[in-house]
Amino acid sequence: MMYSKKLLNKAFMILTAIGLALWLSGCAEGEAPTSPVNLSGTISVPDGVASDGSKVTVNLYHAWALEGPLRHPVEFIESFETAAGEYSFSFDYPIENGEGLLVYAWIDLDGDGVHCTPKIRADRAGLTVVEDFPATDITADVMLDVPCAGPDWFYPPAPG
Repeated sequence: MMYSKKLLNKAFMILTAIGLALWLSGCAEGEAPTSPVNLSGTISVPDGVASDGSKVTVNLYHAWALEGPLRHPVEFIESFETAAGEYSFSFDYPIENGEGLLVYAWIDLDGDGVHCTPKIRADRAGLTVVEDFPATDITADVMLDVPCAGPDWFYPPAPG
């Protein structure tokens, strides 16, 4: 029985596509293991700083990431928005990407959506190193008392 050249070409193309898909799926890495974390606490501003209705951006970081000569502090995990006062947030901590947990926050006091500019330096920031980590339920209070500081200003602490 003879098959047409078109039919053989189609069969070859389909088998090639299936083979390529299987080969590529074998090269793909699986999902990175995570651990569920429930984070809560209080975000505060100093007395005299009007924060009513101001948005607070909270960034979560590994304290340290990688190993050897590539080891570095402050590796981003995830971000969320809240307001000053009590907060809670649940997330999946990527276990193999780093160690430790930093909770950094800044408040947008001028409402421009940007953490400080060269002309307007009103926004305040703070960072808390979570000492009781790893854990499933964590409390981290953050005081936003430093104008225009990024997470690398706070951590690692300057030798003193």
